[in-house]
Amino acid sequence: MTSLAEATKKAQLLLDSQLAFWMQSLTPENLHTMLLEGLPRFHEVLSNVTLSEFIKEDRIKETAQRYAVEMEIGGAIPELAGEIANLIFEYPHNESTRLIDIVPDRVVAEVLEKVFEEGSVLDHIVAHVRDSEAFKNMLSDIIFMVLKAYLLEENRLLKMAPVANSAKLIREWLGSKAPELSDNIEERARRIMDAGVSNSIGMVSEAFDHEVYRMAALDGLFAVWDELKVRPISSLQQYITQADLQEFIVMGYEFWLDFRHTDYLKSCIDTGVGFFFKKYGDESLHTVIAEMGVTEDMVVIELSNYLPDIARLLLDNGLAEPFVRRHLETFYFSESTLDILKG
Repeated sequence: MTSLAEATKKAQLLLDSQLAFWMQSLTPENLHTMLLEGLPRFHEVLSNVTLSEFIKEDRIKETAQRYAVEMEIGGAIPELAGEIANLIFEYPHNESTRLIDIVPDRVVAEVLEKVFEEGSVLDHIVAHVRDSEAFKNMLSDIIFMVLKAYLLEENRLLKMAPVANSAKLIREWLGSKAPELSDNIEERARRIMDAGVSNSIGMVSEAFDHEVYRMAALDGLFAVWDELKVRPISSLQQYITQADLQEFIVMGYEFWLDFRHTDYLKSCIDTGVGFFFKKYGDESLHTVIAEMGVTEDMVVIELSNYLPDIARLLLDNGLAEPFVRRHLETFYFSESTLDILKG
């Protein structure tokens, strides 16, 4: 029977031998070969394991909740986003790149036609605003104030001395001798105005529901696009400044900080994950990955792109060998392994 010292010596030799083997395997050339040989087998294994077998639905929900709701977002993130936005805002190619170069006519046409189709979101928004009492009252107040200013202040005839004096006397008399009549005049005028606005809105409603209006509005927007699309991106800077851009980013960041803590977002996450598992839970991992558009070739390409550089970095800086050695030592110098080597 081999002594403990001899068994330990054998363990050290085996450790050094295996370590040398793994260090050789970590060279970029050998690593690429290992990937090409191993990935088909890996995908074969994935074909035999379902999503629900691989991981539980609750685990995914917990992870999603942690990152979306609980994880603290450092202040450097919005600051970095703002700095990148500023760089893009000042990007030299903005002067030579036209809107049509990044947004084709086909996309604009599809979006506008969707917006103006009958029963669209725009229809519902316009109908809701148009039929609201607040909108009618606002229009009535605006029209009433404009007419009042025109009749009592802006009309040239009323500015002539005799007429102005007479109008002043009439207003003073209404205010002192018959204040209730003065109030009634304004109240009646407002009622007439309200009725007129309601009738006008009714006419507008018919126009909004008319196909001719839709086509006219659509043609008008297409004409605007035809004018804008040949302009460089830099021309948009007259409508939005760097300060505006920074403020939009800050507002979006602050909105997200509030929204991420709402029960609504939490329920949306749980609902989304639940649906995903209901649809793909019994499917193999290979099928799920393929459904997401990830192919075996894509995996090989990306791993071949990044892993050789990572392996070279670990080898050149002496990081790989100590890591692998510490990992293997726990096995080779364990009591059970030494008992085997002692025979």
